[in-house]
Formats: sequence, structure tokens, C-alpha cells
Amino acid sequence: MPPRRSHKKSRNGCDQCKKRRVKCDEADPCLNCTRRGLACSYPPLIAAPRLSNKNKHFEQRIDPCTPPSNNSLAEISARTDAALNIFQSSLAHTACFLREWNGQDPELMHHYCISTCNTFTNQEEVRHVWRTVIPTIAYSYEFLMHGILSLSAMHLSYLKPEKHSHYLTNSTFHMALGLQTFRTILRKPTEENCLALFSFSSLLIVWTGAAPTDSKDAQPLSSVIEMFNLCRGVSTLADFMPLIRKSPLGPLVDQDWSEKPGTPFRLFRGLGGQITALRYRLTVETFGEEEKPVFENAVTELENTCQRIEHADPCARIGMIYVWPLMIRNKFVTLIEQRHPFALILLACYCVQLHVFRDFWFVGRRAESLLSEISELIPSGYADLLEWPRQFCSYSADLGRWSVLHPGAVSL
Repeated sequence: MPPRRSHKKSRNGCDQCKKRRVKCDEADPCLNCTRRGLACSYPPLIAAPRLSNKNKHFEQRIDPCTPPSNNSLAEISARTDAALNIFQSSLAHTACFLREWNGQDPELMHHYCISTCNTFTNQEEVRHVWRTVIPTIAYSYEFLMHGILSLSAMHLSYLKPEKHSHYLTNSTFHMALGLQTFRTILRKPTEENCLALFSFSSLLIVWTGAAPTDSKDAQPLSSVIEMFNLCRGVSTLADFMPLIRKSPLGPLVDQDWSEKPGTPFRLFRGLGGQITALRYRLTVETFGEEEKPVFENAVTELENTCQRIEHADPCARIGMIYVWPLMIRNKFVTLIEQRHPFALILLACYCVQLHVFRDFWFVGRRAESLLSEISELIPSGYADLLEWPRQFCSYSADLGRWSVLHPGAVSL
């Protein structure tokens, strides 16, 4: 007699599934209740266990996955949940939740394992994580498997423009399904599920950055705000970062994020003058009492992250485009949402980081489309501060000097 297939117990299921004694996927609402037309409800949440102090051995260096002290973890969690709610709602209309898997899924998994997983880095150690470790974790977490298939389909939509719509629909379908469960479990992370949550968060950040912004209905600014909020959602797992760093996922976060202040900029030529101009404007402009320190922090972190990219191993650079969104304060994201001119100027300066990595398929021409929208919103009094990022991102005479070449890149 063949051995029974392993079965993962559901301990956090909804009230209805518990009464019926059936497995719950722990989504909100869960699939069982959706199919039966029932009102899905859950018992009150219990606070997630926190690691003891003796296990919190963070290295003495800047850790982008540890939220700055000015950012309340509760506030980040609330903002992340709200962002996921909006994001999930925006995808829901394209996904048929009565069907979870289809015959094309083996093609998507095959493509991920032989192609997509190799497009994020040249480092073999990190490629191994994307190619082997994350799919292995996904065997026990269906929401993570949906995330893998979603990103694979998104990659195929770039590689095969003649079937772009077909693969984009499949990508959105799997992402919507994965988000159902991910969003619920993220509210109560544990030592058992934190690796799956971190893996899906990483996939989700890349997916959000890769989502098309070149259609007539696309809104690059809204898309990047969405990406910022989701990036910062990784900070909700800060208590579990020691475990993640020591796990097989460690190479994804065990990077040297240190900067070397005082050294000249070669990759980001002209940044020093731009930083000086930004800080001068901060001294002469009248900002709100809470706004000025937020902007000062954002300028400092922009300079620091550019320095890290400047001096990092080229193979390790790509993940650094997500560091500035992690290091800025919660209030700064709010100011971007409110279209504050100075916040938009700093976001325009961030576009130079996106431009440097434009040869990666999930970055592409995002800098140009985002700059174009920002230019339409900036008052004339700030036009001088917009000149440097516009010139930097339009420069193309020497692609070899400005680009970060990558064997898995797609020309867009």
C-alpha cells in the first residue's frame, strides 16, 4: 500500500471550516466559504510570539530589513495590510477563485526553474536560493507556489510579447490567489511560517515593480507608491530576521549594506551637486514642523543608498534598489501620496537608481515613465531640482558606463 501523502494541518482556520471539520486555506474569505456562499469569520487574533532577546543577534551594520526607529512597527503593519487590501482588490476582478490550478502551471514552474530564477543576480549562491530553496519552501505553502507561478508568467509576458495578454492574465490570477492567504498569515507570523512569508514578500516586490506601466491607463506614480508600501511590509518580519539570516534564505539578506562616505561618485555622476542643492532648499523653504526632519532623513538615505550601490559588487547591486524605500520614514510615503512637491523631487532623484538597473526585465523603462508623470505634477518653482535626474535618465551615449549589464536581462 503506498504511503499516505503528507498533510499540513490548518490550525488557524475560520470558524465555519472548524465547525465543518474541513481544511481551511486561511484566506480572508477562505476558498471553502467563497464556494459555499458563507460569511467567513475568524476568532480574535493572538499576538505573534516574539523571539527572546538572546536570539536577537543582529550584526553591527545597517540592516535594511530592520525598520528605522522613527517607524513604528505597528504603523508599518497597518500600512502594509491596507496596501495589500487595496492591491488584492485591484487584482480580484481578473481572477476566477473557483479554479486554483490549470494545465499551464507546469510550464510556468519549468520556466521559473530554468530561466526566471536566474534573472535576479549573477551570484550563484543567491541564484540557488531563488532556484531551489524558495520552490522547496513552496511545497508546504500553496500561497508561495502561486507567487512563483505568478512571477514566472509575468516574465513570460515580457519574453513573448505576442502572448503578453495571455501570460499577464495568468500572472494576475496566481498573484490574486496567493495574496488571499498571504495577507491573512502575515498578520500572525511565526517561526514556522516566517520563511514562506519572507519569500512571498520578495516575489511580490519584484512582481509589483515588473507590472506594466506603459498602457494608457497605467499610473507609474501609484505603482511605485504601492511598491514602497509593500517593500516596507518586509519590516513586519523584523523580529524573525535572525532566523531568516541563519536559514537557507540567508544569502538574500546577508549582504554588505555599508556605505563609504566621502568617496567621489562615478556611477551617479553629479549626485553630489544635487544633494547640496536639495539640502540648501531645505534651509530656505518653509516646511511643516514634522515635514523637514522627514525630508532631511530621505535626502541622507538617498545619498547613502547611492553610495552603497556605487561601491557594491556589481553582482550584488540589484537588490539595493529596494533599500531606499525601506529606509525612509512612514511620513515620507504619506507625503508622496499627497503629491508634496519636495517629496516628488526626491522620488525623481530615486529614479536614477531605477535607471541604472534598467536592463533588468523587471525594472525596464520605469524611471522614464515615473519621471514623466512627476514632471507634470511639479510646480515651476521646483524645475531646477528636476533637471539633474531628467538629464541623468535621458543620457544614453555610453550605455556601458551607466548600465549594469546582466545575462538574464531583457531589452525593453
